[in-house]
Amino acid sequence: MQMNDAFILIQHRILSALWPNMRLIIFGLAFIIVFIFAPKLPLQAQNQHPALWIEHGWEQKIPHGLRLSFTPELRFQPADAEQYRSLWMGGHYWWVERLQADLALQKKWKGGARLPQLSFSLLGAGRTIFRNPQQGLGPRLRWYSDARVQWEMKKWELGYRLRYQQQFNDFSSASATSAVSYFRQKLSLQYRLSKRWQVGISEDVWFPVGGSVGLSEMYPDHRRSSISLGYSRKRVSWDVSITHDRALWDENRDPQLWILQIGRSWKLPDRKNATQSSD
Repeated sequence: MQMNDAFILIQHRILSALWPNMRLIIFGLAFIIVFIFAPKLPLQAQNQHPALWIEHGWEQKIPHGLRLSFTPELRFQPADAEQYRSLWMGGHYWWVERLQADLALQKKWKGGARLPQLSFSLLGAGRTIFRNPQQGLGPRLRWYSDARVQWEMKKWELGYRLRYQQQFNDFSSASATSAVSYFRQKLSLQYRLSKRWQVGISEDVWFPVGGSVGLSEMYPDHRRSSISLGYSRKRVSWDVSITHDRALWDENRDPQLWILQIGRSWKLPDRKNATQSSD
């Protein structure tokens, strides 16, 4: 009886610990299942490919209320040949499609006493990209700027971001068709499951500016849809998302990507606090 009572007690404690987080466990299992089985689906026959993007960011507060961040990112895609592999996973050779790093400067404002749930931010960033085509690494520089607004209401957060991005579609050429810049409009909605966990969806649409893409600037030519799961604790946060990235109107121009994105960010201690703690 004592052994049975001990077993029942242990089982009860495990279920009591898991049950409040059951929604989070289901979301996590769904992400893992999609990541394991997506490379085995017949996507490539339809010009669709799985991809894996991994990034890590650091953020530091600096004087005048500014935030400086540095975010390197690795982007993996499956390769058709062994010589381009970076690692073997899920029945595919994966190669590093690109390595990029962003250096950004951001300024945030609150809506004030009348609209405390409203916030604004401006961001300017430079990006260095090393792409890995067959002819070798090709470093490129580009820049972008963001204007963002966020509205928080209880557990919900609605966001809008307008980005101007200098873009090079094709790193192997310098023609007018490859030097296309974009205005990107992104709408996002997040729901806070608990103090540390949140889920979200977003829609990001590209509008070309200049260059020649066969359409006027009034029509979008690219779209990115995402569903995400985030976790934050103190100064560290994690984000996992599944993203569908595709070109509009001309599906043969770029392959459609089903992307598993894994991101980690770390807010560095404030300089004042770090100085005081060291004293």
